[in-house]
Amino acid sequence: MVSLSNNAAHSRSLYGFSDDHVAINSAQPDDDLIIDHIELISGPEMVNRPIRTTWAILLAIVIYVGLVISAYIIPLECGNNISSRICGEDPLSLILYIHGGIWFTFFGLDRYFHLKHKKNRLNGYLNFYRKTQNVRRMPILINSCANAVMVVLVKVLDSHCSRDSCSKLSQIQWIQIVISIECSAALIFLMVYLVQTVMFNNKKALPDVTQDELSTGVGTAYSDSDLGFRNESYDDQVMEKQADMIRYLKKHTEMLAKRNLTLTEEIYQLKRNR
Repeated sequence: MVSLSNNAAHSRSLYGFSDDHVAINSAQPDDDLIIDHIELISGPEMVNRPIRTTWAILLAIVIYVGLVISAYIIPLECGNNISSRICGEDPLSLILYIHGGIWFTFFGLDRYFHLKHKKNRLNGYLNFYRKTQNVRRMPILINSCANAVMVVLVKVLDSHCSRDSCSKLSQIQWIQIVISIECSAALIFLMVYLVQTVMFNNKKALPDVTQDELSTGVGTAYSDSDLGFRNESYDDQVMEKQADMIRYLKKHTEMLAKRNLTLTEEIYQLKRNR
């Protein structure tokens, strides 16, 4: 019995609801004082929180469009001997340098997407996080795969083909084909990601955890029509939703505990000053 009481006292003090704080609250009979200085808990958490990644998606789209355009413009502008001296390098080398350097930009954008979506998930938007989890990673994955393909392709072209042509196509034309395929695939995923993000922000929905199907535990995860056999992917999806819910509730509980401590101290100071 002693251990149980100690654990209970420890759990109350851990989240900011210790007996001392309760005593302070109960000792203050002035309800007007509390109303004036306590902000409702449900206020700031239950508002819409848009995700600020639209500008980064548009930047990635512009970079890919610029990449595919430069792949065709550079050979025309730097193809002859005079232009080559002005450009500093031959067209093939310039294209490869630009393509390799762009990877660092996409890596930075990918980290930015990751941080913003992680924050968005902790704010309670669990479905949108899972919906865009794969599509937002595709630009960096596609660019990384294209870089690997180009390394192999350039080595093969140098070993088995002449500088001017290889199977009726020049080395630059082979690189242009790879870049065109890369940009086409990446732009498709970026456009899908952009549409999903714009629709999410325009919807101005409250966090998923405020909805009845999520706030009541498992909710609609197990309906009457689902009774019987459920495959492993269905169970994994349910467990993933529950794990996201636990992460949000943990963060939410910690935030409420900190706010409770802050407001309790404010009430205590107001009580002493009166």
